[in-house]
Amino acid sequence: MWILPRFRVKYSKEGPARYSSHLDMVRFFDRSTRRAGLPVAFSEGFNPHPKFSFAAPLPVGIAGLDEYMDMDLKEYMAPSEIAQKLEPNLPEGYTILDIKQIDDRAASLMSMVSRAGYRAITTNPTGYSEVELRSAIEELLNQEEKIIKRVAKGKVKEVDIRPGIFRLSGGVKGQTLEINMELLIGSTGNVRPEEILQTLHKNGVPVDPEDFRVCRTALYAEGVTGPISLWEV
Repeated sequence: MWILPRFRVKYSKEGPARYSSHLDMVRFFDRSTRRAGLPVAFSEGFNPHPKFSFAAPLPVGIAGLDEYMDMDLKEYMAPSEIAQKLEPNLPEGYTILDIKQIDDRAASLMSMVSRAGYRAITTNPTGYSEVELRSAIEELLNQEEKIIKRVAKGKVKEVDIRPGIFRLSGGVKGQTLEINMELLIGSTGNVRPEEILQTLHKNGVPVDPEDFRVCRTALYAEGVTGPISLWEV
């Protein structure tokens, strides 16, 4: 049986690209690989689709600095050649950071991802101090549980997000207020950055959560000694 070579693509999604949906992004990669002349493998059946798999969808409006996609090709190509052909054909805001071949039996990205890093920045309100910001963060971290309400399919449910907050810090540099988070993501559950920003707002941070610009800075799998980048898996 012929084994298809599989490649892991590390890329970023910034600028205007952050406003494209996950479905848009899949279409962009399909179109771009076709234009690049890459021998992408397709599934069988009545409606064949390219053999792409992604780590975790990005919400519309959030940039991604460390994103991943696996793809199967019908024949081997050097990773540098794939990047050279693919990069010029991607829409504005998408950048190829690295490509490497991986074992065709490797676990799927979606099954491995367990944590995500985020950075949220905004203009710091006049007179608001880093001491006050850290106090609001500590108030959240000192809670054993944090129940929030989510609406899904017209139903409201309560979720404890505290176990899914692994790291949370913040600082004020000049006119910029920055909050960094490491949160649960993947098959076992999700904690959304906007939920953290909403909670901090209630804790006294005088910024509307919608006024933050959020980017996803990293995706992690669980390693033997702790979280590791999906690139290192």
